[in-house]
Amino acid sequence: MSNFPIVATVLSMILGLSVTRLLLGALTVFRIRRVAAPDWVALVWAVMLFTTQLDFWWAVNSLPAVKSTFSFAEFIVLVLLALSLFISSALLLPSRSEDEQNGLRIYFEQDGRYALLSLSTYLTIGLVVNVLFFRASPIALWGALDVVMIILPVCAFMARSRKAYATLTLIYVPVNLVDIVVSLTT
Repeated sequence: MSNFPIVATVLSMILGLSVTRLLLGALTVFRIRRVAAPDWVALVWAVMLFTTQLDFWWAVNSLPAVKSTFSFAEFIVLVLLALSLFISSALLLPSRSEDEQNGLRIYFEQDGRYALLSLSTYLTIGLVVNVLFFRASPIALWGALDVVMIILPVCAFMARSRKAYATLTLIYVPVNLVDIVVSLTT
């Protein structure tokens, strides 16, 4: 008997909270735009995170075709994937106008950039899940894209200059888009 309905329900609950948190953060940025300047870097990361959330949610629908039942350990790992996306969403954009008194750029540099570590955690766990649980070949195009996508947010997190982390952000965008196209076509 398949336990996919339980897995899908829990993952969807966490992903729903994650998407909600990210969208509420975007609304906070919009609401306080007159007193706190928005920052394109944080907003680009927010869009990339949103596409990643949707891509994972879509992939959850494909799970029964790949694997009919899941062990508790596999379930926990899948929950960790969804939780890492939630943590990224909770950190990336401010949830209260008080958090962003100095503008989104300062917020991102002080607190929001930690979301990038959680995003890299998601991508790392996802790479392991694909190889170990679903027997995907790590030397395929998706594996190379995942490695690049794991490294770029970590480098952007560690970068201290605006120019460096902004450049890494711009590099991440097309890599993420190609990864989504590859994941939807395979």
